[in-house]
Amino acid sequence: MIALLEPSVERLGVDVHIGSGPGPVLSDVWTIGAWALRFVRLDAGQQFRPDRTRGPVFVKVITGTLVQAGQSAYPVVGEVRRTELLDGGVEAASTGALFAVFSAIGDTTAAISSVEQLTYGGPLADRLLWRSYESMYTAATPIFDGVDAHLAPGFHLLDNNGHEIAYLFTWVAGKGVDMSTHNHGRAPKVTAPAFAEVHWVMYNGTGRGGMYVTDAPDSQKRYRTPVLQGEEHGPFFVFDPATGAPVLRDNGAVEYPWHSWEAGTDEHPGQAYDVVAAFEITVPYAKVIERRVSAV
Repeated sequence: MIALLEPSVERLGVDVHIGSGPGPVLSDVWTIGAWALRFVRLDAGQQFRPDRTRGPVFVKVITGTLVQAGQSAYPVVGEVRRTELLDGGVEAASTGALFAVFSAIGDTTAAISSVEQLTYGGPLADRLLWRSYESMYTAATPIFDGVDAHLAPGFHLLDNNGHEIAYLFTWVAGKGVDMSTHNHGRAPKVTAPAFAEVHWVMYNGTGRGGMYVTDAPDSQKRYRTPVLQGEEHGPFFVFDPATGAPVLRDNGAVEYPWHSWEAGTDEHPGQAYDVVAAFEITVPYAKVIERRVSAV
């Protein structure tokens, strides 16, 4: 069953109706750089076997759990997890599973030196055009003025009621770029629901980029977590260890410490971008499962 697509009326990007009907549900395929991307939803016990003939395949869980190593949406706190699929396929646990599949269709080891190398292909790709952070935010803040950072709208994954399960979009940071210290503290709204984010790295240009947390935006002390290509990180948001649910602020936003991504630098000439896929999983669907599920 193929997920339906239609333009989003209120938001940029593409709506993917992944939550309707019995599984398995497979979306169309998009390309970005040397990667192909699709979304898959499986019911309990269902399996998916991607084509691995062109290169490595990586699986990023969004909701539910896969039997393989108990893989769920978030690694444990402080952990960085490689998500490469090393055997033939995946199987959904009793919870079912929704996940993104990133398949290499070219040389994913080559550095990205131009945003034009990342042009999206696939259905409604004209809604996935890159813009600089400066052009998008200069009217609101000068923080990105002159900064080599770019953003493309992404994919709104919708449940059977049309509500957002998660929003996946990609952004690019040039060498040494700090993506601005923030805590997602603004009150949510219909077109921007509260979310618990996790990042999956498509390219780490210098091999030195990563997430950091800090005590305050102007603090000189940063606690860094490098995240390399094909890896995802554990929760940076606050969650209830008893339930795995994100903790909310009084205004309904998820509670985060001050954090961001900072790209690395190196001695080599030219640009080598970090390219990161951000998964903003909405509060009703975000759950941290810190226990491991054994394969059966």
